[in-house]
Amino acid sequence: MVFDLGKKFIEEKKFKKALLFFLNELKKGNNTVSTYFFLGIIYFELNKIKNSINYYKLALKISPKSINIILNLANAYLVSGSFLSAKSLYLKVIKINKYEPRGYYGLYLIKPQNLTNYIQNLNDIKNNNNLNNDFLVEYLLSKIAKQNNNHDLELQHLHRFQKQSFKSRNDHNLQGLFYYNKIISKYFNKIHFNNFFSEDKIFNNISPIFIIGLPRSGSTLIESMIGNANYNVVSLGETSIFNTEIINLIKNQIFKKNFNIENYSLNLDVKQLKKNVIDRYENYFSKNDKDLFFVDKSLENFFNIEIILKVFPNAKFINCRRNYNDNAIAIYLSMLPDLPWTHSISDILEYIDSYIKIMTFYEKKLQNNILSIDLDNLTYEQKFYSKKIFKFCDLLWTPDILNFNKRKNLLIKTLSNNQVRQKIFSYDNNKYKIYHKLLDSFKDKYSWLN
Repeated sequence: MVFDLGKKFIEEKKFKKALLFFLNELKKGNNTVSTYFFLGIIYFELNKIKNSINYYKLALKISPKSINIILNLANAYLVSGSFLSAKSLYLKVIKINKYEPRGYYGLYLIKPQNLTNYIQNLNDIKNNNNLNNDFLVEYLLSKIAKQNNNHDLELQHLHRFQKQSFKSRNDHNLQGLFYYNKIISKYFNKIHFNNFFSEDKIFNNISPIFIIGLPRSGSTLIESMIGNANYNVVSLGETSIFNTEIINLIKNQIFKKNFNIENYSLNLDVKQLKKNVIDRYENYFSKNDKDLFFVDKSLENFFNIEIILKVFPNAKFINCRRNYNDNAIAIYLSMLPDLPWTHSISDILEYIDSYIKIMTFYEKKLQNNILSIDLDNLTYEQKFYSKKIFKFCDLLWTPDILNFNKRKNLLIKTLSNNQVRQKIFSYDNNKYKIYHKLLDSFKDKYSWLN
């Protein structure tokens, strides 16, 4: 009960208010494990990882065998590139409870080969029907099968993982699919903007850069390059601020039982949207910050380009592209449980089809606002295309830009964490060739499948 308001702020992603709440609890002498734990969560969300680690450590001193605290601390080390510290904590989780699959998943993220020592443990977890996170075990077993070149078994585990993962948040995922497939993909260029005119010049000093596209298309690589610029660049990661606030404004219409899509018209109150969006962005910086570039890597914002331009008229968009066959397979093989459309090949391809149609429309209409970069080109000619990106963003390019992986404060919260910290290798056109058979039955439906 004491922390209900603070937890509510965290759930609503009002992190500055949550931070003030829990820091005030400390001032009142409420130095409990919960206070420290929630401060760790807040600072993690605000990308202040050192502070997050410090508070998780304080929480762990009070409750040294708390698996949730240990995992959160390990994840904080992981995203900051401190893999040895993260590994020791994941191993600690397994020692405390060998049936906790998140410990094994952490080891996998550090190095996939780490799983080979724990095949029996994973099978034991799978055979214990009373345990949660079964879908996570299926995912890890698929990766072991892949390492053993048993691709049929890999796909069997993967299919079960995706099916169970979708089912674990069934209602949420069904609503998400409905929104992407029936609402925003159909009405993105038919939106009625209400209450548009405003003299509000808030954030005029801030230059927003939105990285958009599909997951597994090189977006983290581009984000890391921009973050290495000699400017006041704030990289926010995947905030989903616009997506969340747009849905919040229309959810009572589109998710009601008697919703009639035939008579639907997508109306957005720009003034309200702008207020909600700015309140969320102010978690990360102040409107008084000078000469600030911020990067938002919420990839689904390709749906929201025109909406974003109503709020940030000078926004720029970097569209990350990749061979669509490879991209579809890469998504299906990945752990993306929070995205409702990633759990079946058919849903993935429908989403990609919407992406292609929408970006074809916007690349013609808003040529000055959008730069499209192909992952294979970027990896083959890093200097040329990184210069192109920096010129588009009005940032000064220097040779150090390509050494972003050597940055000590490099923070990566995506699946590309380990990969992006290494030397950039040229695009491998054969990496997913063995899986392309999964796409064969869809080639008549989607002409872009080559």
